[in-house]
Amino acid sequence: MALLKLADKYSLVRLEAACARALSYTPNPSYKNISTILVSGQDTVAVEAKISDAKQNGDSQNTHSFTRGAGYYGRNS
Repeated sequence: MALLKLADKYSLVRLEAACARALSYTPNPSYKNISTILVSGQDTVAVEAKISDAKQNGDSQNTHSFTRGAGYYGRNS
C-alpha cells in the first residue's frame, strides 16, 4: 500500500520504471530500494536511455523474427 502512495508523490510511470530498475538488481526489492531510486532520479535515466536508443536505431520495435512454419515441425499445413 505504501508503494501506491509513492505514485501520488511521483507519477505512475516513474514508479513503474523504479520498480523495473529495482527488480533488475534484486528479486525482492523493498520499499526503501524503490523510494531511493525515485528520490535520486535513477528511474528517469533508464527511460531517457531507452528513448535515445530507440531514436538511434530508427524504431523501437524488434524487426528480427525467429518463427518457424508448420513444415519445420513436420506438419503438412
